[in-house]
Parts: sequence; structure tokens; C-alpha cells
Amino acid sequence: MKKVAIVSYGVLPYTSADEVGMWSDEATFKVTREALAKINLSADKIDTVILSSMDGLDGITISNALMAPAAGAFKKESTRIENGGIHCAVSAIAGILSGSADIVVVASSDTIKTDLDYVSNATQDSVFRAPLGFNQDQTFGLLATECLKNTDATEDDFAAVSAKNYRNGARNSLAHVKAGHEADEIKSSKMASWPLTDLQIAKPSYGAAAIIFASEETAKKLTDNPVWVTGIGVGTNAYFGSWEELSGNAGLEKAAKKAYEKAGIKNPAEDLDFVELANPFSAFELMAYETLGLCEKGKAADLMRNGATEMDGSIPVNISGGSLSTNGLNSSGVFRMIQAVRIMNGESEGVDIGNPKKALVHDSDMNISAVGGDSHAVLILEKGV
Repeated sequence: MKKVAIVSYGVLPYTSADEVGMWSDEATFKVTREALAKINLSADKIDTVILSSMDGLDGITISNALMAPAAGAFKKESTRIENGGIHCAVSAIAGILSGSADIVVVASSDTIKTDLDYVSNATQDSVFRAPLGFNQDQTFGLLATECLKNTDATEDDFAAVSAKNYRNGARNSLAHVKAGHEADEIKSSKMASWPLTDLQIAKPSYGAAAIIFASEETAKKLTDNPVWVTGIGVGTNAYFGSWEELSGNAGLEKAAKKAYEKAGIKNPAEDLDFVELANPFSAFELMAYETLGLCEKGKAADLMRNGATEMDGSIPVNISGGSLSTNGLNSSGVFRMIQAVRIMNGESEGVDIGNPKKALVHDSDMNISAVGGDSHAVLILEKGV
């Protein structure tokens, strides 16, 4: 069976909009060049370029036309996908497995200051939620309310899981938020949308990331440390429904099920060494524990309270700091894949979880579309297979 590996990456460390100091094409060029240089690969060897971008976030119409050449797409096949970086990775993997490409670059950048309230309102349904002014804060608050109603989670648990992410982000040199906010500070921060306070909702981060995928034969020639993709899955939530229905995470459940089947994972809590999860608000991480099969239904808060998802726990979640620490609206999926690769190759400073062999990486467009029609993608990454 054919295999695909991640062979290199490049990152522009994430920061605030006022500090990034580059246009999107400049940032895309910088991270792509870094990724190529790490494996001594020239741009003419690239077969395909896939960009994770959205005009509404880039501040320019047909923004991919500006960024594609910067990622090495001159006279090459290229495409743009708006659902996030791991959806781009799925397309890259499909291209390699089909034989239409041997080396694919997936690149993305966030350098243009964005009004996320406006953008996320524009993604709501045009009949009910958008005219009422719904944005990501309101929908996240309603989903968190469902979590309180249907599980044993409390507002203290929401603050605690946020603090875990901020602690991990403080150790990550590439992360945006390094403040290491503690639970009491998080809980007492300004109320954003009950029951979520301001520090429990991810804010936009600005930076860039590129990652290179290659076929099995080529990967072994380019690097001694390939990270293999052994499972992929995508799923989409219903566009409209009750909050109880939308909080069921049907899209993520479908994506995880497909990825687990492909990778041969029977018991995620035991088979996985760590998880890198898109968590645009605190309660979503607890909700995802159940959806991903890391715990029994209704027991997500217990899993977190027992320390299982801490860096030294049995199934660490968001060692990188998660979306609360770094939330590139275009590029967070690419960034999260890179974080998993760094951890698996022992390149992530301050991280000691032994010798991880298998990880799950998740991405979603919930950070811009909030909920309703939100898409989810899951990759299973492995070493030594």
C-alpha cells in the first residue's frame, strides 16, 4: 500500500497583528523557503501547491493568486481550500496517493488584521442567526451551555482546561499567547458570552506556516525523520438544527471514525500518544474528548480533572497550547500539524512525553464559522511504520 509522509516544515512564529510586519505573500514565501531549505529541496521539484486561505481574512479578492507563486506554484498546479490546513493536507495526500503528484507544499499565512466578529457573523445562516447579530462568541456560549446541561462539567472545569492550554502555550516558542493565565484569572476575566469569559475564547493570531508532503520513496530520500500519515477523515456538521443537535459534534465524530478505521485504531485513549486539537473555546475541548473516544459519554470533565490530558498524563491534549494559545484563522491547521511533527521528532522545547509514536491532529473552520455547517478534519500521524 502506498504511503505519504510529512518531510519538512517552516513557521513564522505567531504574534499580534501589529507585530507580524509582513504581507501575506512575503510570509508565505518565507515559510516555504524555510521548509525547502531544511531538506535541501529546490522549488522546481514541487509538483503541486495547496493554499489554506480565505479572501475575507486576507483583505484582498482572489488572495490565492497573490500567495500561490510565493509558495512555489509558478507554472505548477495549485488550488485554494477555505476549510483549514488539514483539509488542504487531505487534498495533498489524495494527490500523492493517486500518482498525480510526488511532492506537495501546503502553505498558509495570517498577516492581515481581521474583524472576527464581522467575519463570523457573515458565516451564520442568513435567515435567523446572522440578522440577529450572532457571531462566534454567542454560538460558542450556547454550545458551552449545552455542555453544562448534558455532562458533569462545570464553569470551573472550563477555566481549568483553558489554564492547561495556556500553561502549555507558555512553553512553546512558536505560540502567540505565552502569558500562562491561571484558572482564577481566566474565570474572573470579562464575560464574553455566558458561561464563557474572554480568556476562554481564542483570539486571532498572526503568522504563517508551510508543510511539505512526499510519497514514500521520495520521503525516504529527503529525510531521516519522516512522519507518516496513516489515517485521514473529514466530516461536516448539519447547517441548521437545535443547539442540542449541533453540540453533538457529528462532523468531528464522522471524521474521527474514518481516520481511526484507516489507521486501525480500536481504543483511542490507549492507542494514541497525544492529541493536537482545534479548541476555539474552552468547552469544545471537553466536548471533543467524548467525541474522539478518549472517555465515556459525560465523563470528559473527570478525564481532565484526573490529569489524564496534562503533558504528563496518559493522553496529553494540546501540548502546543491549542487554539487558545495560537489561533491563525487561515493557518492554524498547518501550524497544528507542524506542532505534532515537532513533538514526534523531539524538536519541541520543554516537551518530554517519552517517545511518541502515534498522534491525532484535528482541524476545523469553527474558529471562523462558529457552528452550523462547520467542517472537521482528522489526521493520524505515526513514526516508524
